[in-house]
Amino acid sequence: MRIFIAVRHASDQKQFYGGLWSANFYPALRELGHELIESQTDLFPTSRFMGIAGDFTREELEVRAQTTGRILDEVRAAMRIERVDLFLSYFYNAHFDPAGFDELRRLGVRSVNFYCNSIYQFAQVAAIATGVDFAWHAERDARASYLAVGARPVWVQMGADPNVYHPVHGIERSTKACFVGQRYADRDRWMAALIRAGVPVEIYGPGWGAANDRDGGDSTEAQRNDYLGRRQLTPGSLASYAAAFRKIVRRDGYIGGMARLGRQWRHRRETRALAPLFISNAKGAVPFQRIASVFSAYDLCLNFSNVWADGQPGSALIPHVRLRDFEAPMCRTCYLTGHTDEIAEFYKIGKEVDTYRSPVELVDKARFYLGHPESAERLREAGYRRSIRDHTWRRRFEQLFSILFGGK
Repeated sequence: MRIFIAVRHASDQKQFYGGLWSANFYPALRELGHELIESQTDLFPTSRFMGIAGDFTREELEVRAQTTGRILDEVRAAMRIERVDLFLSYFYNAHFDPAGFDELRRLGVRSVNFYCNSIYQFAQVAAIATGVDFAWHAERDARASYLAVGARPVWVQMGADPNVYHPVHGIERSTKACFVGQRYADRDRWMAALIRAGVPVEIYGPGWGAANDRDGGDSTEAQRNDYLGRRQLTPGSLASYAAAFRKIVRRDGYIGGMARLGRQWRHRRETRALAPLFISNAKGAVPFQRIASVFSAYDLCLNFSNVWADGQPGSALIPHVRLRDFEAPMCRTCYLTGHTDEIAEFYKIGKEVDTYRSPVELVDKARFYLGHPESAERLREAGYRRSIRDHTWRRRFEQLFSILFGGK
């Protein structure tokens, strides 16, 4: 197939993880023999307000319209050379006018939009989901949200690239656990339980207190100035709290808003109090090219699965499957992650990967695998074989195209 693809949220790979999804998708698609036509339209101007679900300013709508027009012009130009079989995007509502999908249908191009934040940020893709032919969501339990807005959901989980995530030989494993990821949601609460219990663990990623923990991902500084008619507030400032409170009150009422604000304040206070606990364990950010080497250096690889229900502290914590659930086992790790019902659809729990439901269980299982190398090795080998067989991006795209094109 000839596939027109627009999945990079910025041309500059340091902005909005500009190279993340192209690095995930392109190798598998090319391995399957598809021709890729990459959009040259920079999504950075619209990505700067992609956290907004709707009610865009006049200036934001103008920029989105310009971006949409440029992308459609690129598709038309590609069509003049040869037929385009599929339009594959990773758009939030801010990136693309949903009416643009009508033009793609007029051109005879089928469209599918990928989105992997549907559990806690569905509003930010709802308009796109209703316009595109197929809404590809990674989370199993997001289907109801898509159906509720009249979309055509397709559930295909995420995967991993075995050319990037693979065993690294010649590295001696340390009898410690590791975690690779930013400090977010309740991850520090789980980590605190491990450290207080004396479990040896080292942490890689931003926000944990290491001197070099900036990851070079989203540029928050660039978003703090007023932009396209919308006031940008510094996170953590009094003005940002006031704006958040007004939004909560509009949605939940005064009493509900006050309760939510109280939960946020307590969470922030507890988060600050925990910070000194991690400094000696924090190793700073690590580029994704080195993650496989990090995993190979530890007897146990940990992951945490919870996200905030609406993306903000104070809402419910919801577990869901993450990219790491496929990347880490593919590196041949002894993998221990937060339990979700969905992950049991991809692995045999306790035989290929293992999970925990409470801090006590996390500590107990971490100690078990660190103290029983034979059991850790059995999990490591079985998880690796399963991930290589079933959880590559190539397999995911084969599944997706089977659904979209009936196996053609």
